[in-house]
Amino acid sequence: MDEVLFNRYGKSVYRLCGAAFYDFYGKPRGFLVGKTVYDVRGQHRGFYVNHLIIDRMGRILGFAEGAQANGFKFPLVEIPPVPYKNLPAPEVPSDAADRRNPAIVPSWSMMPLENLLV
Repeated sequence: MDEVLFNRYGKSVYRLCGAAFYDFYGKPRGFLVGKTVYDVRGQHRGFYVNHLIIDRMGRILGFAEGAQANGFKFPLVEIPPVPYKNLPAPEVPSDAADRRNPAIVPSWSMMPLENLLV
């Protein structure tokens, strides 16, 4: 599963390659355990549900092609840059678990997607 993740303006920010999130420089930024998003330090950052990146409150941070949320309108997307070769994927901490995600709130989060996995 390789998906491009876009922010609220349609700008490509991350790529989901298998269970690892990468930026377009090929740097690993986080990983996915079930539907739960972690950064490279192992901190829980949000969820990836139905092609939507949502924060811990259920608000939308970003989206991939095919995302839908109760008639919510997503912006047109830009053509993503050509990615650099990926560095090795991050190690998944042994205590990283798939958490229960909240109901999706069809509104944008205050946090930009760019800040999710820094």
